[in-house]
Amino acid sequence: MRTSFWPALFAIVIGTFMAILDTSIVNVALPKMMNVFGVSTDDIQWVLTGYTLVMASVIPLTGYLGDRFGMKRMYLISFILFTLGSLLCGLAWSNSSMIFARVIQALGGGMLMPIGQALIYHEVPREKMGPAMGVFGISAMVAPAVGPTLSGYIVENLDWHFIFTINVPVGLIGILLAWTFLRETERKEKIQFDFPGFIYSTVMLTTFLLAVAKGEDKGWTSFYIVSLFMVSVVSLSLFIYRELTTDHPLLDIRLFVLSDFTYGLLVNSLMMIGMFGVVFLIPIYAESLLGLTAMKTGIMMLPQTITQAVVTFVTSAILMPKVGGKILIIVGLCIAAINSYYLLQLDENTSYQHIQFLLAIRGFGLGFCMMTSMQLPLQNIETARTGAASALLNTARQIATSIGVAVLTSVFSTQGTVHAVRYAETVTGDNPAVAAYLANSQRMYAGLGLSNDSAYGAALTSILGMVKKYATIQALDDALLVCSLFIVAAIPLTLLIKENRRAAAKENTHVVAEM
Repeated sequence: MRTSFWPALFAIVIGTFMAILDTSIVNVALPKMMNVFGVSTDDIQWVLTGYTLVMASVIPLTGYLGDRFGMKRMYLISFILFTLGSLLCGLAWSNSSMIFARVIQALGGGMLMPIGQALIYHEVPREKMGPAMGVFGISAMVAPAVGPTLSGYIVENLDWHFIFTINVPVGLIGILLAWTFLRETERKEKIQFDFPGFIYSTVMLTTFLLAVAKGEDKGWTSFYIVSLFMVSVVSLSLFIYRELTTDHPLLDIRLFVLSDFTYGLLVNSLMMIGMFGVVFLIPIYAESLLGLTAMKTGIMMLPQTITQAVVTFVTSAILMPKVGGKILIIVGLCIAAINSYYLLQLDENTSYQHIQFLLAIRGFGLGFCMMTSMQLPLQNIETARTGAASALLNTARQIATSIGVAVLTSVFSTQGTVHAVRYAETVTGDNPAVAAYLANSQRMYAGLGLSNDSAYGAALTSILGMVKKYATIQALDDALLVCSLFIVAAIPLTLLIKENRRAAAKENTHVVAEM
């Protein structure tokens, strides 16, 4: 009889951390890869888009594969695919070979998170779930924030290939640990594969995610994007009908009749948008307006990562068994919502340390609610259905994150144009303040040796630069406001959850003694 579940948990944490990390670590290296491979922005974006599409497509498969072949076996296969894909990414010699390698990597990475999360419920006794999910939460919540920092350091100081090849030795260690310490789950050999459901879900997810990823570039009302959305809606309708009429559904959408699971899934999805929204927007603000490097931007966001990691563990391991997850989620959402108000005050004069402080407070609030909102939907799910529930939860999270980034990108871009037009309407020659600024700037440039015409042109360019800068700041504030609304919207949904306090009380009698 095994005395400790921690080695098995550590094997799961390694895999999930690496898979989630690689969703964000590549972003900073894209300009470098563009130069090396000699390709355009549209071409290199498929390194990200391909990974996201494949990852989302394989997540619904995890419930069936885990039940049919055993979760340990599928976790090992996923880990091997991810590690092999990482090696191929490090050896890639062209953009096409990199995209192919990323597809292999995503096949494994897409399954690691949901299978790993489901395995925890098989490896860890329910009364000890608090500390286990606290550690697991660090991998799930911290990895996306660590990615840009680690990537910035590697790109600036090391070979960019190291972003991928670092996964190989770590992956081999994780595979060895998983092989040694994970226990195999019961296999259901007679279970049928829902092939039509797989086709419908794959078409639905890929067309939808491709539409939200390319909507801003192609135009949301373009024939290409509208067609993708229409195909996605039709596929979704066929998928729902299929899953409700088959005895062996690919995704157990009947879980949505459990109100606590449904509300918990919605709350977690809204919070994912709120969390990733700031992770997405703040680097744009720091690099475009403050002129920071990718490395300095990553360091600026590090306090949020550290604070969120510590609070996530304390919340899941100690507080949740004592006070319940619902209260913690509400507290965390309120802290994040209040923090959002102060983030809306950011401008070009905001100090580096003040931004770090605001992000640390945000990490404190999200630490209360992010991992807790992942535990709550699964709290009352019987062990036999945790694989299906985990697959459904992670599919929703993937969709929510993609929607959030697409919406915030669109708001930031559209509002930037709107504010630029409004500022430009006030920046006219008959405006006394503008005329005075132009005159002073022209004299300054003339004093530097420029001719009158060149000095006037430089002064005019300076004003246009200010218009663009302030329009960008206003657009950032608008996008952050939308991001905050997602956080606020999660609060009333949390109030609707009816938490099973008896399970929490049972955990409370055991957890403290096990830590």
